Amino acid sequence: MAVVRYRIPDEPRPSGLIRYAVDPMWPLLAIMLSGNALGLAWFAFNSRALGSVSAAREGAYIAGSLLGCVALAFLIRMAAEQGLLPDKASLQYALLAFAALKPSLGYALYISQSRSAELIVHFGGVLRNGIVGLLVCFLIARSALDDLKLPWLISEALR
Repeated sequence: MAVVRYRIPDEPRPSGLIRYAVDPMWPLLAIMLSGNALGLAWFAFNSRALGSVSAAREGAYIAGSLLGCVALAFLIRMAAEQGLLPDKASLQYALLAFAALKPSLGYALYISQSRSAELIVHFGGVLRNGIVGLLVCFLIARSALDDLKLPWLISEALR
């Protein structure tokens, strides 16, 4: 006889990595302080560890952030080459689009993951403190990422 288990649709499915899950605030801070590559990688890992039910949406946010930054870099470079950004000040204003895109999609990831994290904590789960991971991202991994010689489009998306 098969046993049918009742399952709540928005109930997280924590994996064996749950012991490494952190509050989504820490990957958001990593995006702000250490760059897109490290913060998005941490969000992807945290989504898997939390067993987030919205993992597909979070993957779309991550892909949107990376592809959006590549598209922005390409458009800004094309606009500069076409003479649409004639001076340095207009180029600096155009580069503010990166500062708008990265944290806004990071915040969308934070909101999406916080639902699963809050449910886990509510039912007795424990999330790790992410300060150590943030310091590693900020002090060590960021400098290693800056030392890599990547094409301009890719480095803008990851920075």
